[in-house]
Amino acid sequence: MTTVYIIRHAEAEGNVYRRCHGQYDSLLTPRAYEQLPYLAKRFENVPLSAVYASDLFRARTTAKAVAQPHGLGVEIRPVLREIDMGDWEDIPWAELPRLWPEEFARWRARPWDGAPPHGESVMQAGRRMLDGVRDLVRANEGASIAVVTHGSAIRGALTIAHGLAPEQMGEIGWGDNTCVAKFEFDGPDKFTVVYENDASHLPQQLSTFAAIGWTDNKGVPNTPQLWFRRADPLEAGDAEKIVAFMRELHRNAYGTDQNLDPDALLRDAGRAQRMSPRSVCFGCLESGEEVALVYLKSFWTDAPDVGLVGGFCIAEAYRGHGLGGQILGQAISVYRALGKRYLCARVASGNARAQGFYHKFAFEQRGEYRDENGLHYCMYKKIGVD
Repeated sequence: MTTVYIIRHAEAEGNVYRRCHGQYDSLLTPRAYEQLPYLAKRFENVPLSAVYASDLFRARTTAKAVAQPHGLGVEIRPVLREIDMGDWEDIPWAELPRLWPEEFARWRARPWDGAPPHGESVMQAGRRMLDGVRDLVRANEGASIAVVTHGSAIRGALTIAHGLAPEQMGEIGWGDNTCVAKFEFDGPDKFTVVYENDASHLPQQLSTFAAIGWTDNKGVPNTPQLWFRRADPLEAGDAEKIVAFMRELHRNAYGTDQNLDPDALLRDAGRAQRMSPRSVCFGCLESGEEVALVYLKSFWTDAPDVGLVGGFCIAEAYRGHGLGGQILGQAISVYRALGKRYLCARVASGNARAQGFYHKFAFEQRGEYRDENGLHYCMYKKIGVD
């Protein structure tokens, strides 16, 4: 008998930023690093002869937490990767029905065989991953091993493991981050699922599902999701909205907007747009209402590997609804595509609310900056994936 523990990775950027991350390589979140010790504790006294993971950062980093107490290394197997999301990789979920209405409608209605353009279906990913596990069983006959992989691949594999038809995939719930399934194999082709989607090792306050508002493991997030559109500083309506958001940001940060120069702001926004069309954009609700601004000073080149935030602002009525992570995710997406390894925000020394936001998302203070608005803390976050 060969025992295989199939583990979903800890909480990653896509889970919080509400972006479509399949084989897109992203980082873990601060909550993930709180989840990992509980996962390691769960396996501390479980005999393991080997630990395997997909080559994506979120899986191999999670696997290290399982392997280290046993003095094991992590063996990388790309076949264990998440579903290939093709043209949808790193796109906000809320943008998909706008850009690919027919394909996304099929994905929602028939997720077992709907696939992103140039990507895989859930069942294809599950079959690929499960075939990879079978190869590991052949190489580890009679042993106990751990395999760290991904949510959609696990869901597809469990559908196959239970002998369900693809269209019955909905009977398999989603597992929380770091959840575990236990398989017992009598040879590579005969196996039993002992349990699945078990995250009982996590305290409730560290559950990703609880944090993003999933009511159960078959639910969907109940907080608003944003799609992003380019803000054109040369178009009068957009220019007015850019200035209005930045006025609100200045008033919140400094108590006044007297040092805001609208003309200079719009000139700089135009410079940023020439570096990347996504440098200045509005975060929009499904209705199209603009409720947030992401302004990135992508023309700033003082530190070639650093992307500078010009300003994040959420309309007052929508603060406290989980949108902060989504606008941060947009900024990271833009700067990662430009080859930046760090994100920097200059936060007013008197703006405790903004400081709390950046600390929540694991920014660290490294130095200070002073301009006509006074003293700022330079807050940095690593965004490069090693």
